[in-house]
Amino acid sequence: MSDTMYVDGPVRPRALHSVRPAPDPRAVPRPRRDVGVPGEFVHRPATEDILITAWNRLDDSRFSLTARWPHDHRYFTPHHGHHNIVLVGETIRQAALLLSHTELGVPVGHHFVLTDLVYTTRPEHLAVDGRPRQLTIEAALTHTRMRAGTLVSCRIDMTFRTAGRTVATGHTRFSVTTPAVYRRIRGERLSARRADSPLPAPVPHWLTGSRTDSEVLLAPDGQSDRWLLRIAPGHAALVNPANDHVPGMVLLDAAQQATRALTAPGPFVPYAFSTEFHRYAEHSAPCEIAARRLPSAVAGTTTVEVTGHQQGEPVFTSLLTAPERHR
Repeated sequence: MSDTMYVDGPVRPRALHSVRPAPDPRAVPRPRRDVGVPGEFVHRPATEDILITAWNRLDDSRFSLTARWPHDHRYFTPHHGHHNIVLVGETIRQAALLLSHTELGVPVGHHFVLTDLVYTTRPEHLAVDGRPRQLTIEAALTHTRMRAGTLVSCRIDMTFRTAGRTVATGHTRFSVTTPAVYRRIRGERLSARRADSPLPAPVPHWLTGSRTDSEVLLAPDGQSDRWLLRIAPGHAALVNPANDHVPGMVLLDAAQQATRALTAPGPFVPYAFSTEFHRYAEHSAPCEIAARRLPSAVAGTTTVEVTGHQQGEPVFTSLLTAPERHR
């Protein structure tokens, strides 16, 4: 009999106080919930990149979190007067990591594999007013698999609110692997790192909505709707030099930049963003990014599909939808 439990619905994880200490030497003591969030729990070494500020368990499968969106972040800069929509995806990612480490028994040092990241926002509540945005987040776990008191996989649905108004809704699905399993999965690629070879020239930074060339993730590929992924060494907000593959959040931002480049010169300010991850994006091969307009299911909107491929294999697929009035 397998020691893995699958529940199609909410499951009560092991309570925080009864989770056995993580054997991983990189694990850190659990903090009080009201004194801030350590970077280890959201996988962000820089304090200014930590978006979650507190959390609390509500019942067997529901949690409440608070978050703070900066209005002047060094990378997640506002776009056409609105908070960068990638902030929503990054907040969902950080909330899922935090709950996994603090409430679901996942030791620091285990690896997370994203299946998808899907969210819809209300643009009227994303306007930047020159101050940080304080948010509350309701998170609910479903389709949860536990093994020996530790999370194996789940889906987490989240609702973002500010001043009682719904700002965004979304979900992510992911699985967790131990360091030993991850080593077997990655094999020789575990030691892969971003190459120090010269980067290809970027597309003009204004075309992607970036402030500088170092933030541009796209290089020309000879066609107006196709590019090559490029990552400058100074891209510290999204890239950890120790990563053996390209992080998923880099792919999300590359997709957003591709939609802007495709729809230029008019602004493209998406309110909905969904991404399915098919495989790791490797450092060892060029990643080809392509974008195309699709018929939109919602009147008065434009939808763009962005795909990434390496060596002919799909890496990710994103769909971004923006109101026509922003174009």
